[in-house]
Formats: sequence, structure tokens, C-alpha cells
Amino acid sequence: MEIVNFYLFSGNGGQVMNYRTRLGTVALLILGMAAPVAAQAQESEASGPHLPADSMEIGARYMEMILNYDAEDLHGNFTEELKENFGTPDVIMDRMMGLFDQIGSQEEVVSQRYWMRNGKPQFWHTAIFSEMDEPFVFRFDIEPDGKISGIGINPESNNPEVDDPDQHSEAEDGADA
Repeated sequence: MEIVNFYLFSGNGGQVMNYRTRLGTVALLILGMAAPVAAQAQESEASGPHLPADSMEIGARYMEMILNYDAEDLHGNFTEELKENFGTPDVIMDRMMGLFDQIGSQEEVVSQRYWMRNGKPQFWHTAIFSEMDEPFVFRFDIEPDGKISGIGINPESNNPEVDDPDQHSEAEDGADA
């Protein structure tokens, strides 16, 4: 399957866009949602990354919320700015349902890890989904207090660059969920 409609994270309320436009739009939306995060990234570079002690479990728990359509709890763990950008839990639920209608159900976790991206730690959940020809990646910017300040999704072949590809934190068995 070549085309995926990014309902969950599209800023136009889930309207269909062509694949290339969608990827560009998703990238811009993520940047827009993370605008306050960009300013913090410079601070973070100077002081180094600060992850909660149980950061791997936090990231996995947020992914479980998405997989279980738990929009209310997911929304409750957003920063205030991200809540404003995403809207109500009902809007998030509609977008999650539309996304999973497109990509199918998760069949296998490939990896869960943290990468440094733009000077900040970002949790990446990579998995195989039933309607996708390649693994799909969900990315979360998680603040030191454990709140989500940004979310990104993309096919694995469209992963954004990370600060240092040789440095990451991974779940011990590589696919711990």
C-alpha cells in the first residue's frame, strides 16, 4: 500500500491529501506543534537531555494508549500547548480511528528506543502494521515531567534525521512493549 491518509495528525481535520503533500504537511504540523519545544531545545543542548527515570516505560505506555484508543488518557498527558493544537479527546479519537483504518493493526514491535533529535530525547516506537508494506514509526517528545510535547508518525523510510545515529537508548530486548 503506497498511500496512507494521516488522519490522526493532519491539521485539516482528516481530509485526504496526496502522499507527498501529506508527508510535508505532517512534518510542518509536528514542527508547529513543537514550536515552544524548539526554544527549549537550545536550552536542552546546553544542559543535556533530562529524561524521567522510567522514560522507556512512559513512552511504551503512551503507545499503548494510542493502540487501545485511549484518547482521554493520552490527551491528559499532553502539555497544555499540545492540547490546544490537537483539540479534544473526541477529535483525537476520530483521528486515531481514521489512522488505524488506514494502517491496520499492529502485528509486531520492531523496536522502542530514544533518539536525540534537535537536542531533545524523542521516544520512537517502530512496528509492523497489517496494511503497511514497511514498518511504521510513532515518535513522542517527552518532557522531563513526563508530558508529551510533540508527536510524529511516518513510515520508517521517511524517518527524520537524528542528532547522532550511533547514540540511542533501547528497550533491553529491542521489542519490549
